[in-house]
Amino acid sequence: MGPGILIIVFKGIGDVLLTTPLLRALKKALPDSRLYFLTRRPSLKILENNPHLTGVFCREDSPLSSIRAAGINISLDFMRSTSSGFYSLFSGAKKRLAFNYPTGRIFHNVLPEKKENPGYTVYDRLQLLEPLGIPACGTEPELYFKPENGAKAEAFLAGAGITKDALTVTLDITSPREHRRWAPENFARLADRLASVFGARVIFLSGPGEKDYVKAAMASAGEKHLLCPDFDLLDLAALLKRAGLHAGTSSAPMHIAVSQGTPTFTIYAPQNSPASWSPPGPLHSWAQGELSSLPFEEVWARLSRHLNSLKGVPA
Repeated sequence: MGPGILIIVFKGIGDVLLTTPLLRALKKALPDSRLYFLTRRPSLKILENNPHLTGVFCREDSPLSSIRAAGINISLDFMRSTSSGFYSLFSGAKKRLAFNYPTGRIFHNVLPEKKENPGYTVYDRLQLLEPLGIPACGTEPELYFKPENGAKAEAFLAGAGITKDALTVTLDITSPREHRRWAPENFARLADRLASVFGARVIFLSGPGEKDYVKAAMASAGEKHLLCPDFDLLDLAALLKRAGLHAGTSSAPMHIAVSQGTPTFTIYAPQNSPASWSPPGPLHSWAQGELSSLPFEEVWARLSRHLNSLKGVPA
């Protein structure tokens, strides 16, 4: 039986998703390994169909006894916190890895220094595999949905009269962090311009507690656009896989779109680095600025250039 390896990430859905390339690298290098993930309840769906995983533990379920029973040999702790360190220390792992931090020696016995500015944040995470001698196996996040999720997305698109050859753009205008929000009326205007210039069918996304905010933005649009139903994360992944472009704020839907091979256009505040959060390559582009004053026409110019490049139209 191969080693039991525990990966610990308590942060948001995007952070968990951006750690999935490690699972692929570990499984390729150690095909007999048993991989486990410890995370919080909102991220469980991101992992439930991942073929590399033997099991997933939910922090809210007080899973320490289950973790110990799994036979963990190696832990990889990305949180560098007291609570994550506790799970690492008492997991039973003989080799416990985390990037070096002041109190890390209390919990971990392998503490490499994190290299600064590695670029796309997945490269940052993959560094923790280096002490194990395990090479990267690509940077693409992985999220797997089931046929029933695909059928649900297809039924919604068909009901809206959206054919497979239509340009579909999903638009995520929300963020729990206020500094990441561009004005909703700007997004409404962006949707109208996408429809009139590119003939796009625009679908506004909303998460829990966000629907009123999104509906208010849609009401200010001149064109009629679509509101995504109450899809769960796997339904959303299926919808994003069908989209020709995902645009909007730096948030979980953007990373889900990347996991499905869908091109993205992200609007960043100055506090967030496009080099860190947008994958490299021609499928992904962005605009950045102080969002309270970022001009609409500047964003539109960059977005339209990106869409044209995806269509093979010279700049």
